[in-house]
Amino acid sequence: MPTNGAAHKVVMDFDDLSDGNDRLDILLRLKERDPGFKVTLFAIPARCGDDLLKRYDNLKSWIQLCIHGFRHSRHEALGWMQDEAEDKLERAMHIYPFAPVFKGPNWQMTDEVYAACKARGVSVADHISNLAIIPVGMPVYIYNIKLRSDPYTRIHGHIQDWTHTGTDGLEEAYEKWSSPEVGSEYLFVTDAISPWQGVG
Repeated sequence: MPTNGAAHKVVMDFDDLSDGNDRLDILLRLKERDPGFKVTLFAIPARCGDDLLKRYDNLKSWIQLCIHGFRHSRHEALGWMQDEAEDKLERAMHIYPFAPVFKGPNWQMTDEVYAACKARGVSVADHISNLAIIPVGMPVYIYNIKLRSDPYTRIHGHIQDWTHTGTDGLEEAYEKWSSPEVGSEYLFVTDAISPWQGVG
């Protein structure tokens, strides 16, 4: 926690929201524990039905939904040319007015997908392993990077229990961060987007 009296800023997000993968019960427990709690969920557009999206739409003051692929099939975004990627982004926005942030399944991106995001005014949530291919000036939120004077504690995981990926499931996150973050200033991923300045 900062010692200069500044609020501790936390950006917390979880992947893979879909009809068959929803733990709103735990999110409500986190909100009850800390009334200022906010979180970003990366949703799979083609796997989210109307009932699920309506339920989350009623909670959008503290739960932000962003785009996580389209169907989240294996290596999905690696096969998209720019026009197809733009089409997928447009189709996603017809399903629900997601916050304009895209994350490729398994962090997999190509130049074509970056170009599509840029053309559509969509930022990218990306991984440190992609630093060399992120276009300079691309609006990004980067995970697993140690930034000098980073104002954020970045907490990433999955809604489901997928600890074998090296990230916590939502249940584990609830237990792990049940006390250090109480009273923190929670932000959405969109609050921490900045233009990528390039490697080096």
